[in-house]
Amino acid sequence: MKLFTAGPVACRPEVLQEMSRQMFSHRSKEYQELQKQVVEGMQRFLETKSHVFLFPSSGSGAMEASIRNCVERKVLCCICGEFGERYARVAQTNGREVVRLEVELGKPITPELLDEQLKHFPDVEAVTITHNETSVGLLNPLRELAKVAKEREKLVLVDAVSSMGGTEIKFDEWGLDVCFTSSQKCFGLPPGLAIVAVSA
Repeated sequence: MKLFTAGPVACRPEVLQEMSRQMFSHRSKEYQELQKQVVEGMQRFLETKSHVFLFPSSGSGAMEASIRNCVERKVLCCICGEFGERYARVAQTNGREVVRLEVELGKPITPELLDEQLKHFPDVEAVTITHNETSVGLLNPLRELAKVAKEREKLVLVDAVSSMGGTEIKFDEWGLDVCFTSSQKCFGLPPGLAIVAVSA
């Protein structure tokens, strides 16, 4: 069967073969070594010296964790499609005040729009950005948006669920604070694992 979706995607044969091996304990040396290899590999991949965490959750679980752990009161959510909207809903559901920077579907969030909104709402603590908005097939200019947010001393929280592994992300150089994905998209793995980089 062929899967023509953004995710889950078809797994490569070697991934399926690896999954057929016998389990080992999460407390074993084998697991500790595997975890270390994965984390160090992701740090190289994202060009970061920051922390990388593995969550037994979906990308939405990592999204909620970013809000609950990084925003005390108020967040600005960039919305140009369904997944930017989801970030805003998650923030509201978790009791955060949401400032919406919303553009017409199919249009990107521009640095100029973000800068203008941050001038009007200087008290927001963080900015959420959906890097690749799959609902409309749009890649937001992450590097430029992050630069604007950092110039105004805001945390930058990035939903890279459908972009990490498919396009360039330089976590440290671009000044990102949280950037997450899930295993079933560009990495071509089964669902169930979220990968989250967090600035030190």
